[in-house]
Amino acid sequence: MRASKDDETAVRDVSKRRRAHPLDDETAPSTASTPADRDVADDEPVNLVEEFKRGMDFGNSMKERFTTARIDDRGLPIADALVCVTASMFVATMVLALGIPRPSWLVPAPWVPRWRSLPFLVPAVSHGTKLAACWIPGALAAKAYESEAYDGSVEEAVSRTVKGGCFAIGILILITQFSLTVQFAAKGMPPPQLGDSYETDLILNGAASELIADSFFEAVALIGWRIVRCKTDIPPDDPSNTRWYD
Repeated sequence: MRASKDDETAVRDVSKRRRAHPLDDETAPSTASTPADRDVADDEPVNLVEEFKRGMDFGNSMKERFTTARIDDRGLPIADALVCVTASMFVATMVLALGIPRPSWLVPAPWVPRWRSLPFLVPAVSHGTKLAACWIPGALAAKAYESEAYDGSVEEAVSRTVKGGCFAIGILILITQFSLTVQFAAKGMPPPQLGDSYETDLILNGAASELIADSFFEAVALIGWRIVRCKTDIPPDDPSNTRWYD
């Protein structure tokens, strides 16, 4: 009798501990899926036709962002391009003024008169134009030229600018990779990879550093400009009037 009472007491203690600590209970939570449920979900047939239609709809919607883009402010793409060029010229000015190592694109034009820093103006403008050419498709992909992107909230303006910038950085990376491949191919060398040689590593690290610098300064310039544009009361375009200030 004594042993049976002790056994009953031990069973009650175990039950109390299980109720006090639900995680120790061997009973699975009601929201957890059982292996049988997972097997049923995996065995469900996939409608390939519907999946193909969804993919086509998504591709068409992405294509329409470029082919039928909505640009509510016709002067905004030009202003964005000027901001990109200005940021590039600012970087060139700071590099020359501080005497730090020049990036690969900042090479003086030999046909420009050597008066102060005038020979560096052409490469700075050329590089800024390249960055602007990367930004414009990114802005179209992010719908950054719609009125909601610059006449709405600051958060929306910054969000669309960042999305467009990510797209532009991707284009810039592809251009840089293609340019390096062409340079190495012109010398009869295979596409560069890290670890091929000390010289190759220097070139690739330099290209990566310039990519990071370009992305940072262009991001600061464009985000700052879009915030200013968002907070500035500029009349919208009026198709019936060629002069917006009337």
